[in-house]
Amino acid sequence: MGWYRDIKAVLAGEPEPWLAYLYGQQLDSLPLLTKKEPRYRGFALQVAKYAAKLLRDFRLKQRVELKCPAKFLVYTGTANQMSALDQTIDSLKQRGYTVVAIGNKKFLDNEDRTKRYIPFSLSVVDVMRSVGLLAIRGPRLYKTLKSRHPVSIDWHFSTFCSVYTYLAYFHRVLRQVKPEFVITSNDHNAPYRCMLAVAHQLGIKTVYLQHASVSPLFPALRVNYAFLDGQCALDTYLRCEPNQPSTHRNVPMPEVVLSGQKKHLKRSEKQQGVEIGVALNALDDSEAGIAFIKAIADEGLSVRLRWHPGQTARDIDQYRAAFACSERVALSDPKKESISDFMSKIGWLIAGNSSIHLEAAIAGVVPIYYELISPAHSDYYGYVQHGLTQQATSVSEVMEMIQAVKEIHTPNVKAIRYYSDTYLTEWDGKEGELVAECLTALALGGELPVDVCWFMNKTSA
Repeated sequence: MGWYRDIKAVLAGEPEPWLAYLYGQQLDSLPLLTKKEPRYRGFALQVAKYAAKLLRDFRLKQRVELKCPAKFLVYTGTANQMSALDQTIDSLKQRGYTVVAIGNKKFLDNEDRTKRYIPFSLSVVDVMRSVGLLAIRGPRLYKTLKSRHPVSIDWHFSTFCSVYTYLAYFHRVLRQVKPEFVITSNDHNAPYRCMLAVAHQLGIKTVYLQHASVSPLFPALRVNYAFLDGQCALDTYLRCEPNQPSTHRNVPMPEVVLSGQKKHLKRSEKQQGVEIGVALNALDDSEAGIAFIKAIADEGLSVRLRWHPGQTARDIDQYRAAFACSERVALSDPKKESISDFMSKIGWLIAGNSSIHLEAAIAGVVPIYYELISPAHSDYYGYVQHGLTQQATSVSEVMEMIQAVKEIHTPNVKAIRYYSDTYLTEWDGKEGELVAECLTALALGGELPVDVCWFMNKTSA
């Protein structure tokens, strides 16, 4: 029963509402989680959803890689995270290190990814332990959520139940692989928080590679080593320090490297493509997005619509139906067209609260911030405030900004570097290799280079 003792210790320091952080701690701050009704509503359907996910992810035979020791273990769950991790994984392997990389099978849709990642899957042991944890701790969890936020029961209970699944899975896998380092590109969703918590309990060093802009709503940063994009991320995480449980946790304070934005992006000194890029995500109203794109197209401009890799099938179907016969609107499916290829075809990028503004600025595309509807948090990442992008408040203003930059666009280097520290430096475009170089030094028993490292207060919390 050593597994149960370890997981019980993890949950004593970080209870389920902290491991499922956004749902357990920030529900009222994220309107999308309380206003957009999920497909499966009600306690019974939520429990059924949990059971269905167990069955969906169950595989009788586990990959042999999970039974062999490795220096590094990586877990990622989205295409965006993979794009931030790929270069580091490849560079570590080129240096001769064993790397076990686990990915969500939903996004292992091309040859490169299937070579780099093995699909996440549950064993019989994982399923049995997850169900056992739910039976033991579920009633108390139900009472806690019911008293704190009833919508958590009817809309999100399966997410809280998934904590038991991920704790069981990562406890088994980490005990088998025995990595010296675990690497993740997310610190606020349940799978990654569970992995980090188990790793800390087992005494394994933890590494975080930022994959998108961060928010003051995020949890306090607690890993051994954090590779952040730039000073903005560090400033933001310092504001996140109060976002942690009051319980005692045996967790490290991070050593931070400002390593730049890690997704590979082509850059041209000349104006990029001639299309107007529009990026929409789950926070955007799909009908408002369709109406906006039609308004731009009606001005005689060619538009390229790109949705978020995690967009709901319902929204994607709406976009496909709306523009199926349009000669002026092309669709950029993130599962088929890389972010770099998308950027090479557009000259302007219009989006609301999305990290894609930074990617556009780095790629030499003109970013324009435009809100389809009033969001809960305007300029969520501070791109307008810090001069990375200009804000338009109407379709006519968008058109004026597009007309103002036809041939030559001069990026705001200072603003971009605030978000991506390596912009136009010797490490520009090689950020993943920079991370690998730092991890190599650590793996050899050394320390992070002082000239790139920013040390937070070395106390546990």
